[in-house]
Amino acid sequence: MGEKPTAATAGSRLFHAASSYYSMIARLGLVEAKRPFTSVSLDIHRRLAQFEPDYARLNPNMTVPTLVDGDRVLPESRDILLFAFARTMSDLAEETKRWLTRHYAFPIEELTFGWLLGWNPVARRAVPKQLEAAERRLRALADEHADLADVYRRRADVFAARRRTFDAAGVAALFDDRRRTALGHLDELEAALRDGRGTLITSGYGPADVVWTVFLARLHWVRLAPEIQRRPALARYAAAMFARPSFDEADVWRRLKILTILRHVL
Repeated sequence: MGEKPTAATAGSRLFHAASSYYSMIARLGLVEAKRPFTSVSLDIHRRLAQFEPDYARLNPNMTVPTLVDGDRVLPESRDILLFAFARTMSDLAEETKRWLTRHYAFPIEELTFGWLLGWNPVARRAVPKQLEAAERRLRALADEHADLADVYRRRADVFAARRRTFDAAGVAALFDDRRRTALGHLDELEAALRDGRGTLITSGYGPADVVWTVFLARLHWVRLAPEIQRRPALARYAAAMFARPSFDEADVWRRLKILTILRHVL
């Protein structure tokens, strides 16, 4: 992860999207750690602002969030989270590393869209069209910008793969599989919290709490909140995390604002 992060500069900018899961992690981490930043919101649905050449040069993955702090560019939520808490992976406690690794190995997009496409008939029509439109836009941009052609084509291939992943014929089975894994994570969290601790790591609130707070909020999106409530230690922990002032300040969503998103997509 390179050098240990230092204090954010006054010009630190966070490029993010309100609905983006990983943007929520970045926002929550920065707010909790009291790191100053300027918010730069991107329309990643209708305008596909993350594909603009200037942003593609900043973050070749064309994902959100991205933090720009002086001459440093952090293009991944995990990097931003560690920066917020002035940590690197190498100096984290082993328990924190395990929780972060477990979290980032989970394909949250497949859980989210697997549920959404199975639940909402409008989304079943709109999302595949949006994925196809994004792929077309990326391939067109590859033809227009020679210096970014390879970057755009690689990203177009990602969207082509997403179209196959979220094919209507297999989306129910996809969601069921991701749901089982998510419930396994809830069992692990319940076991860790059963001793009454207030944070995942007994030394206090940290990066592990950030990612799993956002994960638990996402389970509310996909109608799995009752599974949290069935686990008393986890229910207590979730309530405490959602009640922290940072949760609202960072705009962590506990419900899918479907009209907001579909308004962009359509």
